[in-house]
Amino acid sequence: MAKFGKIEAALIVAIIALILSIASLAYTFSVLAPLAALPADISKLSGDISGIKGDISSLRGRVSSLEEAVKGLTPTPPTPPTPPPPPLLEGCELRVGIILPLTGAMAAFGQSGLRGAEMATEEINAAGGILGAKIKLFIEDFGGDPKVAVSATEKVITVNKVHVIRGYFTSSGAMSAMPTAEKYRTPCLSIGSSAKELCEQGWKYWFKTPPNSTMFTIVATEFLSKVIEPKLKLGRPLKVAVLHENTLMGVSDKDEFLKQVSAKGLKWEIVAVEAYTAGALDFKPVLEKLKGLAPDVVAASGYLTDTVLIAKQSLEIGFKPIWVSIGGAGMQTPELIRLAGEAVKYWFVANEYWYDRAYPNAEAGRKVSEKFMERYGVPHDFQSWSGYAGMYMLKEVIEKMAEKYPDRVKNAFVKDDVGEIREIIREGLATLRIWIDWLGELYFEPNGQLAYSITGPAMGCTILQVQPAKPGDLWSHEGLTFHTVYSPVYATADPIIPPK
Repeated sequence: MAKFGKIEAALIVAIIALILSIASLAYTFSVLAPLAALPADISKLSGDISGIKGDISSLRGRVSSLEEAVKGLTPTPPTPPTPPPPPLLEGCELRVGIILPLTGAMAAFGQSGLRGAEMATEEINAAGGILGAKIKLFIEDFGGDPKVAVSATEKVITVNKVHVIRGYFTSSGAMSAMPTAEKYRTPCLSIGSSAKELCEQGWKYWFKTPPNSTMFTIVATEFLSKVIEPKLKLGRPLKVAVLHENTLMGVSDKDEFLKQVSAKGLKWEIVAVEAYTAGALDFKPVLEKLKGLAPDVVAASGYLTDTVLIAKQSLEIGFKPIWVSIGGAGMQTPELIRLAGEAVKYWFVANEYWYDRAYPNAEAGRKVSEKFMERYGVPHDFQSWSGYAGMYMLKEVIEKMAEKYPDRVKNAFVKDDVGEIREIIREGLATLRIWIDWLGELYFEPNGQLAYSITGPAMGCTILQVQPAKPGDLWSHEGLTFHTVYSPVYATADPIIPPK
């Protein structure tokens, strides 16, 4: 290897040092140049961040404005509804005295009326009562004895402080007891009691639900003259025998029937007018007498037990006229068919209520009777309809009086002002018209007689016939039931002239 001199060596070292310096400077510039621009970049980034902050602040303002707008659009939560006021008569009671023959010969009728009243009371109370007032019943059995009816009336009025009485079924019981009710100014909305004389006493507190003897005999004579007589085509006057029991009801029915025959100018031959003693056991002597007179029709008035015996004994002796009842009494109950059976087949019965009547709403009537039958095994009869409907009459009367005189009614019941409550009920029964969907519009005449807002003097009376049952009949016994055959507004079946 060539050897360098000191000069050459020094020159080489200087060159190397120069190269290293140049390299070092290059490196330094490559590192420091970006750093020189960093402050400008940071300054720009700071500006960008500041802008973003401004945008965020603006966005927050807009969101806040939007929230306020949304609050304006969102409905205020509804204030909880104020609870309705309690019913006007809440906590009060309506006390009702029921006075009926629940034992003895008339027990079947008394029990029927009581069932109707009890069932309606349970329904009304379960539905909230009468404007909140619950009905409470005070039940008395007078066994058919008019004297006991008087003492029972005194008891429920003075001891039980009832506001209204329901009773008495027998006309004699009502005639005896009503002077006591009048004395204490206590209204009586009857269950039964048909004698027209009950509406001729000038009583202010008497309200009678069944048709009276005049109304029953009107529909009976119309039916005989307009339907039966033309069908028989006799070519001679109709021969009629009158058979009645010797009670107030029976005598009233007999007298009114004969008056109607005369008033209508009917040229009938009245072959006999025979009275019998209620409760007798042997009717064959009087029946044999009538048989010998060969009447076409027997116009009869009597209660159930006597009528069943008369029907069976007539069949035994072969006495088969056309039987037509001329009063309410005991013939218009399903018990007649159940107890007498074939002996009363094709009998015609003057009636105040049977569920199949066409007016005003047969479906509504059937529904009520279905409920009654489900509970008791029979549909409504002439007593149970009165017991049942009468409770709803009281309900509507009190509610209507409360509409007219809310303070008067409320104060009377809250204070249990017995005299005032009695007067409110009396005034309502005497002045208001009542609607029951299966009966129609009802009202009481000035003499206390219930009337129907339909044309015709017989009003709510009908004629039933004991006929063979049809498919769909609600009730029958051994193939027999009642069908309504007159008047035209009520009729649902044609009458059948019984074979001789």
